[in-house]
Amino acid sequence: MAELKENPSTPPVNATAKMDAEKKAKETMHKPEIKKETPVKKNTFFQKALRQILLAVLLLAIGAGLVFFLVHQPATKEYNAQKEEALRLQNIESQYNTLQGDYEDLNTRHDVAVTLVNVYQIQNNVNIARIALMEGNETRLSIALGYVEADIGTLDIGDFPEKIDLNSRVTAVKGYLPNNTQKALQELNALFDDLLLLANNLEITE
Repeated sequence: MAELKENPSTPPVNATAKMDAEKKAKETMHKPEIKKETPVKKNTFFQKALRQILLAVLLLAIGAGLVFFLVHQPATKEYNAQKEEALRLQNIESQYNTLQGDYEDLNTRHDVAVTLVNVYQIQNNVNIARIALMEGNETRLSIALGYVEADIGTLDIGDFPEKIDLNSRVTAVKGYLPNNTQKALQELNALFDDLLLLANNLEITE
């Protein structure tokens, strides 16, 4: 019976299978390494870019905040303060103008009141002069006419539409004395009426 001889050039089946397994294992080991290297580089680039963008946004936000708190907010407060001060000054000016008008009105009323008092005082002396004339008391008549003449000289009646020449009345009274007492009395009565008209004009124009 013939014996089978082994061919020395043909490798054993187990050795060939082992070599194929090792080759596949090496290929499997190399392939994942190639696939993992590229994504890692891409992720690193995008992460750096994202960090730079976030950092830029953060710096812009900080800069905007600094501008708001250090520049805009103080400027707004200053503007509001100046606006309030301007309004306060306008209010003060308005109040001053009102007070000025009130003062001028009160001053005018005061002058009118003083003039009216003087007019009433002259009327009183005219009445005294009329009584002295009717009673024939020349001394009292002379004193009363002296007061009337002095008070008319200091009387400020202004520029009224119906301005009256009171001094001419006093001169006429003196011209009729002592002979024509009736005419003198008529002039005193006319003087009293003129003073009454003057007082009415003062009261109307106050």
